[in-house]
Amino acid sequence: MGVLKFLLPSNDLARRLPGFRKAYITGLDKTPGRLSVEFRNELMACFRETSESGRLFVPWSIAGYGTPIVGTATLAERSSPYMLALELARGKLNDVRNQTADWVQMGLRVSPELSEVMAQARKAFIQAAMSSDSPESCLTASQASLEASSRAGDLLTEAYVSQILQNRLASAGKLTTHLGCMLTSEPDKVPAAAQWPSAFNAAQVGVSWKQVAPSEGKYRWELLDAQLAFCRRNRLEIEAGPLIEFRPSALPDWIWLWERDQETISGFATDFVRQVVTRYRGKVPLWHVVARPASQEILGLSEEEQIRITARAVQAARQADPSAQLSIGIDRPWAEWMSSSHFQLGPLHLCDYLLRSDLGISSIGIEIAPGFTNPGSHLRDLFEFSRLLDLYSLLNVPLHLFMAIPSASGPDAAADPTIQVDVAQWPVPPDEVTQAAWAARWLALGLAKPFVRSVTWHHAGDLLPHVYPHAGLFRTDGSPKPIFPWLQSLRKDVIA
Repeated sequence: MGVLKFLLPSNDLARRLPGFRKAYITGLDKTPGRLSVEFRNELMACFRETSESGRLFVPWSIAGYGTPIVGTATLAERSSPYMLALELARGKLNDVRNQTADWVQMGLRVSPELSEVMAQARKAFIQAAMSSDSPESCLTASQASLEASSRAGDLLTEAYVSQILQNRLASAGKLTTHLGCMLTSEPDKVPAAAQWPSAFNAAQVGVSWKQVAPSEGKYRWELLDAQLAFCRRNRLEIEAGPLIEFRPSALPDWIWLWERDQETISGFATDFVRQVVTRYRGKVPLWHVVARPASQEILGLSEEEQIRITARAVQAARQADPSAQLSIGIDRPWAEWMSSSHFQLGPLHLCDYLLRSDLGISSIGIEIAPGFTNPGSHLRDLFEFSRLLDLYSLLNVPLHLFMAIPSASGPDAAADPTIQVDVAQWPVPPDEVTQAAWAARWLALGLAKPFVRSVTWHHAGDLLPHVYPHAGLFRTDGSPKPIFPWLQSLRKDVIA
């Protein structure tokens, strides 16, 4: 067993402790391993199964950035404890400096402001390192370095997005990337349905197993037929799915009668996929077959059993329509949940395993829902989002992004009651202006990446049933939030 020890700041230790319990460590494969954390006075000891060097990631308050997950540099085990604040500052500064060097070598032009902010981050880090014998001085300087490095990361990523989009538009005209929204209800209930073509060039038809097969062996096709007709009528590119979603409220009630019976559940799931894909063969070019596999315990199924069901579902879809593109989708792509789970295969390695299994998977879907409780991800900054996408690009297949960002923080009667907006993660309680600002930057980044094939907003309006609270583009009265006019502008200027 290995252990890494860290000295914690004492001035607000009680407030920070809940976040420290979410800490995780990654090794060379960047997958969080199982971790046990113990606290003794101002010392945090992280126990794990390996003694290899690793990076600690922990929620950390940064002025102007809320409480995002921040990582140290790679650390080796030693007898004396590390100063946690100092190592977090070192890790963030290293990440931004290395990414700057890579992008500059590729031709990125950096602004004088970025160079100035980077100099501030380096100066503050040097001050922190030289005052490590004075915990309070070290903490103050480390915080200053973290703030400057975070600001530099923002400036760097924004410069990257701007220049990449300019280059792509100049060389090939408007982007053919799909920009869409999830269509989960009858088209006549969709807010501002007539305006969808002004904001989107695509739509994802939500094929819920619970909606289509509310009773065992009986299928209701009216909703899907109407949604597909809506897309064709408005000349929206069609994606459909997920067919099987490992989320309790997305599963039909009757399937719970077969809890822990992997063979029977797999048979029902495979038959459902075959029925849907066969019925719409040739009409849907892209199927999102399975979402959220092997990320949580559900239906009494083990990690291996969920993976087997996923593989069989993909095989059934491939047999039903050999010409269609098939995708699987993951949630919580940073995989912080693995530090407290007995599941062994993280989302990145799960995708790699299934792609190598020659099942016919042509792309991967990634759900991006920052600042929500489970199954959302803990908050990160724009720079870390870019690094995540680059990591998943190593799979060498197109990526599909599904995005949800909150516009409020209170109760949402139509949302999944088990999910909340985690206000403590945000710099300020999110509102509609926050949603529009974050979406403008995160969506633009997704569109700038050439390996991203589509960006889909999670749901249209807050009135109809949905997953993530307050994440719709329209209010409960049907009026648009500020994000929707921005999408219309983006569609006009950037998307073909």
